[in-house]
Order: sequence, then structure tokens, then C-alpha cells
Amino acid sequence: MQESHPYNKSAALADILRRQRVVFIVNPKAGTRLQRRIRESIEAHLDHRKFEHGIWFTEKAGHATELTRKAIADGCDIVVAVGGDGSINEVACGLIGTEAVLGIIPAGSGNGLAMHLGYGRSIDKAMQKLNTATPRTIDCGLLNGRPFFNIAGIGFDGLVSNLMQGRGKRGFTNYFLKSVEAGLKYTPKPCTIETDGKTIEETCFTVSIANGPMYGYNFQIAPNARLDDGQFEVVILKEAPRWQYFAAAAATLKGNIYDAPFVEHFPATSVKIRCAGENFVHLDGEGTQIEGDLQFEIRRGALRVLVPVAASN
Repeated sequence: MQESHPYNKSAALADILRRQRVVFIVNPKAGTRLQRRIRESIEAHLDHRKFEHGIWFTEKAGHATELTRKAIADGCDIVVAVGGDGSINEVACGLIGTEAVLGIIPAGSGNGLAMHLGYGRSIDKAMQKLNTATPRTIDCGLLNGRPFFNIAGIGFDGLVSNLMQGRGKRGFTNYFLKSVEAGLKYTPKPCTIETDGKTIEETCFTVSIANGPMYGYNFQIAPNARLDDGQFEVVILKEAPRWQYFAAAAATLKGNIYDAPFVEHFPATSVKIRCAGENFVHLDGEGTQIEGDLQFEIRRGALRVLVPVAASN
């Protein structure tokens, strides 16, 4: 862990108006490597009259959650995740149920949650937006007790995330190639889906449990999903000729994936999925494999997050 000294340009101003304490938690291995110039961006674009800051770097998986809890214990007001959806997940896990607020600087590959909230893909522009962003309370999903904040899924998209796991080089091209590989090799599986009093038996290519509407790169898998409505949007891609999955990719960019004939979607507050054997799963884009029941629950109002003032979603 490395830490910069808190920014303190005006002692007189600090005596009059208490600046908010913000820590930037940086994943030095995030997908785009743009985070390497974080100090330069903070110097040029953060409002130093409003904030005093520190910069801490993660060293291993799970370290961002540890650093976030340390920041809260030290009295920080805002903890900013500098990285991708996985980095955001780790920082947010440490903030659940606290009064501290999550900020985001997108430096990952897809940046699905950052894009949806209005931060964009530019580090410098996102830094500028932090200066005037306002807190908003959002929900948190739980998969067998493990938190996620944007989207979790089982099946094809879980396989994509597992194929990307541990790859040093990411970016759109690599995601595209791994998505094609997964699309060609993944076989839809029979699943039993229990949700809010009903049971669905279906052979599924993928099942997405969405708190937010989009993966990275503006691919909207769940256009109806809202981060603060107390429910998931469940999206099932049912068994279909493989070419139809590839043909429907463009529909996710246009926000009309629901029009595809093999797609079923509905809201739910609790979901249990049973599929035989070990399943490819992802939480906020981070891949894992789980055998046995998958239990999804919503935790309403679990996280406070800074949202750019121009964002309308």
C-alpha cells in the first residue's frame, strides 16, 4: 500500500471550511492502465478547495475492501474506486451500510456501472464530475451472501468472465474474442428458476440477475433495471440457434434486447437457480465457478454513491 500526503494548499481556508476527506483506491492492474496517471489527473482536475485526498494502491485481490475499511476507520468521507467493475465491487463491499460515499474513476475495460451512472470513460472528465457529484442511495444484490452492485449472471456471460480471469491484457478486442469463443463452446443448460412464488423450468444460454442495466461498452442486457427500485431485473436467454445469439448482440447496444424471441424478462426480489454440476458465474464481471444452488437476494438502500449532476438515470 502506498499513500500520498493529504492535499493541503490553503491552511486558512481549511480553518474556515472543512474540506471533505477522500481516498482514491487504485488498482494498478486494472484493464486500461489509464490509472497510472491518476496523480496527474488529481492535481489538474480535483477541486482542492473542496477536498483533501490520499492515494492508496491495492496489492492483491480483496485488498481494496481492506483499504476501504481502513479509510472509514480513519474518518474519510468519500472512497473513490479507480479501476473497473471488479475494483468498484471491492471498494463498495467495504462501504455497505456505512455513511461513507463511493466515488468512481473509470479505469477498467468495460466500466459498466460507471457508464450507467454518467462518469463516462475519461479519467480527467470523471475527476471533474466528482467535484459536483451528489450522493444517491442504491441497492445491492447478494449471491449466496456475496455482494454485487451491477449485474451477476450464470451461463455464457459467466464463462466469458472466467475466460478473461487473470488475463493481463484486456480491452474491447479481447472481450470480443473471448465472447465469440464462449458463444461457440457454451452449451445451454436446463435450469430451475424459483422467483417470487413461481417456478420456471427452462434450458438457458444465460441468466442475468441485474441491479443495473448494462455490462461494459454500453451493452444493455437489462434495459428495465433500476439501481434503487428494490428489485432485480431477471433476463433469461433461452435455448436458440447459436447464430441468433450473435445476431442479437447489436440489440443490446440499442437497448432493445427484449425484442429477441428467445429472451424472457421479469422483475424479482428473490431468485434461486438450480443447474446440475458446476456453473460458470460472474459478479460484476469477475468470474468464478459454483456448484449447487444459487440464491440471489436484494438489499435495498445498501450503498451511497456519488452520481454526476448531469446524469439522468
